[in-house]
Amino acid sequence: MNGRNMRSVKLAALAATGVLALAGCATGNPQAAAYVDGHAIPQAEVDSVAHAVTTAGAAESGTIAQGLVVQILIQNEIAKTVASDTKFTVTDAQREQLLTSSPALTAIAKDPAAAGFVNDYTETYLLLQTDAGKQAFNDRFVKTDIVVNPRFGTWDPKQPGLVDGTAGGSISELAPLKQG
Repeated sequence: MNGRNMRSVKLAALAATGVLALAGCATGNPQAAAYVDGHAIPQAEVDSVAHAVTTAGAAESGTIAQGLVVQILIQNEIAKTVASDTKFTVTDAQREQLLTSSPALTAIAKDPAAAGFVNDYTETYLLLQTDAGKQAFNDRFVKTDIVVNPRFGTWDPKQPGLVDGTAGGSISELAPLKQG
């Protein structure tokens, strides 16, 4: 192959790589549901938790459950940072009281794949019940880089939350689970 043909092949390969990279950006990484400050929320986690949420009757369908779970997982990531920064802790008694008051959370917690999700959700919920926690969460939220896989809609930092997708509610208030 002469130099001119080799250069054409290299340019074609470079162009194809660029198209593939742009296509990946347009559709999102199928392995990630969202990124919160660069931390990936795996699609597999969303799927397993959404299954638990739907099975427990805390959301109407798998599609709605997935959008709801993505939104809550985003909230949980922000709340973890806030809790660490402010030294906020939740006692076992507080966690148990919240679980006892919510049949939906209790049902979801029975699924081992969702146990971590329920722990994080209870911590986020309890953090947002305090004025200082809510303020720290909101302050951190506006500084957080959030990218959502387009299959869940688009992220609107002004709303803030998912729009044109499957989740309802706003991220400034904890996304609710249907109470059973």
